[in-house]
Amino acid sequence: MFNNVVLDIFIGLIFIFLLYSLLATIIQEILARWFNLRARILQKAIRRMLEDGDAPDPGWKNLAVIRGAQNLWEMFLRFFAPIKKKEAFLKKFYTHPSIKYLGEDRLFSKPSYLHAHNFSQTVLHLLRGNQYNGKDQNESALIAAALEDNSANQWIRPETLSHLKMLFYDSHQDAYVFRQKLEDWFEETMERSTGWYKKQTQTFLVIIGFIIAWTFNVDTIAITKILSKDKNVREQLVQMAINRKDKYGQMVDSSRTETIKKINKGDTVETITTYKYAASDSVLNQTYQDLNNDAKMVENLLGLKGQPSPFYKDHCSQLAHFYDTLLVIEKNDTIRTKITETREVLLKKCESLNTLTNPYQDKNLRIFGWLLTALAISLGAPFWFDLLNRFIKLRESGPKPDGNTAAPNSTASTSQRPANNIIKG
Repeated sequence: MFNNVVLDIFIGLIFIFLLYSLLATIIQEILARWFNLRARILQKAIRRMLEDGDAPDPGWKNLAVIRGAQNLWEMFLRFFAPIKKKEAFLKKFYTHPSIKYLGEDRLFSKPSYLHAHNFSQTVLHLLRGNQYNGKDQNESALIAAALEDNSANQWIRPETLSHLKMLFYDSHQDAYVFRQKLEDWFEETMERSTGWYKKQTQTFLVIIGFIIAWTFNVDTIAITKILSKDKNVREQLVQMAINRKDKYGQMVDSSRTETIKKINKGDTVETITTYKYAASDSVLNQTYQDLNNDAKMVENLLGLKGQPSPFYKDHCSQLAHFYDTLLVIEKNDTIRTKITETREVLLKKCESLNTLTNPYQDKNLRIFGWLLTALAISLGAPFWFDLLNRFIKLRESGPKPDGNTAAPNSTASTSQRPANNIIKG
């Protein structure tokens, strides 16, 4: 069994990481809705499918750091101009009625999710043209003619056109089988785009996590020192973790918005994507308020904003007493008003100086402590919630002291009774 002090320190740290991970997740979700990030990732995936990618730069330009900077710059440019002029196929795809009207409104004109049949249906509509009436024309023949007619397909770039031809030939030029292969292609790309979105979310969580750590002064190094030295803070934080566990568990569950299931059917594998409805804006805002209040409570409990300076505290008290005495003596209303205004300005200035950093925090290590917090937050709330559950169960599974249990020999003195084997902090 762990020493209770060590175990409680771990529980306190994990609870803090869980709290701020949830706060960062809520902020990230709010930003994702404001900037329609899911729709942008979907558009990136469709662009990778329908438009030839640029050839990689040779030599030093192909270094990971250079590529990362180029990707960030490309993402910035795409935010304002998501579709370039040369991307004719992508433009035709998104302006087609079967895709265009899936958007919410003019502000959020691009859909955040697409089913495979929406993709295959739209591509088939673009390839076979408007002349197909479902009665006289042969759909497969129209698609074959469109793929072979280079003059009619100048809006399809060479590599994409070649891939579509291969899929059509693999389908034995059967439109129905071709549709299925398009849907398989789409599903495979969507699985990868899920990884792209998670990677993007991970990056945002690190940035948001550092901003939160800086704003609330969540210094992992200082917090560890506080929890190891201050028994009262440690016990309150552990109790807070136990009380909030179920509530935070519901928040963690609600953050899981989608699941992918694969079902084996004979020799084929059917992929079914199911979505849970994301929380409404009002629920997100309320959750943010609850977590923000808890964050401020933890901040005050740990004293992360600093402690009063004895010098300035005494100085401010004397200053306030001096001006209060003047107000009692002075009878002229005009002068009293000036004294009151001067008093408020000086006391406000004095209060701004009336703080010192937390005695457990080292200014030289503060940024490093914030970075540790940001990295911990980037691991995600589900990771910290599962870890918190395990540590709380471990804490509750240990032997409990029982003050009502009598010693085997009632005549034995107190000094002869065995000591409690649980070390309390």
